[in-house]
Amino acid sequence: MNEILTKEKLKGPPFANPLPHIVILGAGASKAAFCGGDRNRKSIPLMNGLPDVLGRPWRDLVNDSNPPDEGFEAQFSWIRSQTAYSNDLLQIEKLIVEYFEALELPDHPTIYDYIVLGLRPKDVVATFNWDPLLFLAHKRNKSVAGLPDIRFLHGCVGFATCPDHYVLGCPSERCLECRKPLTRSKLFFPEKNKDYTTDALVYRDWEVVTEKLKRAFHLTIFGYSGPKTDYKARQLLHDGWTQTPMQNFSHVEIIDIRSEDELTRCWKEFIPFSHYMLIPDFWCSTIAKWPRRTAEYKLSASLEGTVADVLGPFHTKSLHELQDWYSDLAMEEGQDDHQDNA
Repeated sequence: MNEILTKEKLKGPPFANPLPHIVILGAGASKAAFCGGDRNRKSIPLMNGLPDVLGRPWRDLVNDSNPPDEGFEAQFSWIRSQTAYSNDLLQIEKLIVEYFEALELPDHPTIYDYIVLGLRPKDVVATFNWDPLLFLAHKRNKSVAGLPDIRFLHGCVGFATCPDHYVLGCPSERCLECRKPLTRSKLFFPEKNKDYTTDALVYRDWEVVTEKLKRAFHLTIFGYSGPKTDYKARQLLHDGWTQTPMQNFSHVEIIDIRSEDELTRCWKEFIPFSHYMLIPDFWCSTIAKWPRRTAEYKLSASLEGTVADVLGPFHTKSLHELQDWYSDLAMEEGQDDHQDNA
């Protein structure tokens, strides 16, 4: 076995041209990151918790339409297939958008701050969540260090971009290059046969993620259950991931509280060589333990058998302290690593 990859070496210059780390976020990630609610203590619901948020309008719609009792996503998808309830469903969608638009970040650090600060511009964080919390975490940390590319696979209530230039902005802003008003992408609600080509902005994000997956070495799935209504999404992710030339050495890291049997059944096609790590919470993940150096840790361990010292997590209740710690860590990365090489 080779010598230990010490903290001092990890804090030094990163490897040249390391492979990307792709992170997929589901509703469970937002729930874990904001288990006490947002800035105003508003809860971040899982999909099956949305009926509690929607209240009587959803209960009335379910009573009137009588969908199969298979959870919110399946019921929503079934009701959408019944054209008689189109107007009622539009009202439900409006209530969902209004609820998520009102969510705000707390002043203290959140797991989403650790995620965006813990990765580099070569990496991608792709979320299925409609909430604006990942976008807001990226926005408030963008001057600290080079941050990962973030993509919205089902749209996002707080994010807007330019059809001609990729920018991370808000619906009220204009593109810095062409000065056109920024456009918010479509929100993809639960539906059995989603067609991502129907929205150019969402489809553009899917193209970036699937292309990056083709050369990724490490894939983290955080709080995403891969429901039946996301069959198309799973297929697109799988098609990209299985094309990586490093598949014999690559790993899937799953951050989830479900049992090992359940998780391996759910994601078996993504882990053909049983190269996986099951993590019950974010603080045990590679992003938390080897922030901004996940590629260096994984490549050294998998290709050279080198053990790496743990670099993090750096726990603090002060956002400024957290930003200063990550800023210092990023000092050795150089200008090239601060460019998005999507």
